[in-house]
Amino acid sequence: MLTSKELMHLEDFLTMHQSCASTFNHFAGEVQSQQGKQLLQQIAQQHQQHVQMVSKHLSAGQTMQ
Repeated sequence: MLTSKELMHLEDFLTMHQSCASTFNHFAGEVQSQQGKQLLQQIAQQHQQHVQMVSKHLSAGQTMQ
């Protein structure tokens, strides 16, 4: 069972990573270099995967309670 403070930190983590994913996707659309675009898209995808992974674990934990 997570404390309210731990949940707050996880929510901040999710918000930060979602924001980073959006920012990297935005800049991927702005750069001219195909290599730069791919790199920024990969970074955005990694942040999105972190969000999905943590969200999945949080959901699994809630159903176990």
